[in-house]
Amino acid sequence: MNGISIVRIYGLLFIIGLMVSSITFADNRNDATNATKAANDKLHQYLPFGDKQSFEDAHKGFIAPLPQNVIKGEAGNVVWNPAQYDFIKEGEAAPDTVNPSLWRQSQLINISGLFKVTDGIYQVRNQDLSNMTIIEGDQGVTIVDPMISAETAKVGLDLYYANQG
Repeated sequence: MNGISIVRIYGLLFIIGLMVSSITFADNRNDATNATKAANDKLHQYLPFGDKQSFEDAHKGFIAPLPQNVIKGEAGNVVWNPAQYDFIKEGEAAPDTVNPSLWRQSQLINISGLFKVTDGIYQVRNQDLSNMTIIEGDQGVTIVDPMISAETAKVGLDLYYANQG
C-alpha cells in the first residue's frame, strides 16, 4: 500500500468510529430472578454478615482520605475516576442481583485513603485497582506495588508526603 491508501483507510476507520460511538444501546439489564433472590437470601442467612470485625480492621490506621479529583494523563485522558465505585456504600444491603458476599467484599475494598499499618509502613488503598505500600527506611522509602499508572502513583505519594511530618 502506498501512503495515500493508508491515510484513506485511517480516515475511513475514524469516521466509522465516530458513527459507532454515536449509537445508543438499549439497557438490557434485568431484575434478579426468583432463583437468584432465593440463592442470595440463603447465602445471606448462612454467612455471618452481622460480624463487622473486618470493617473495623479495614478502617484501622486511617490517616487521610484520597483526593476525589479525576486523575488524567498527559493527553487529558481519564486514568482513574475515584467516583466510579461510589454506588458501593458501606453498610448498605446488596442489591438483589448481587451475591451478598461479593457485595460485602466490594464494600471492604472500597474503604480507601492513606493508612498507617505499623511504625514505618503505610498504605494508600483503593487509589486505583491496587494498593501502594510505602516502607520507610533509613535512606528513603521503598514502594511495593506502585499502582497501575504513574499518575495514580504520584497522587498516592503526594498524599503520603502531605500527611507525614
